Amino acid sequence: MKTSSEGITVTENGQKELFSWDNIQQYGTLAIVLKKNNETRWTISLNENFVVQADVSKPKKGNISLYKVTMDQNQPVILQYVASN
Repeated sequence: MKTSSEGITVTENGQKELFSWDNIQQYGTLAIVLKKNNETRWTISLNENFVVQADVSKPKKGNISLYKVTMDQNQPVILQYVASN
């Protein structure tokens, strides 16, 4: 998963899918939903260990979970922050 000024890109099995900011909905302070054609494709949530740093120069702490919306049972992908170069 990668964020940019265009939106959020999710890469799965080498396939990239861009969700523009217009197709992203926030629910409360802990989760967002990524949609295509008004259908939810992914949800992203903050894990309990996620800490928001007041000082943006400090490294990010904690993880987020990426869930693929499917009728099949699946496990979340646990992500951790990696700075872009």
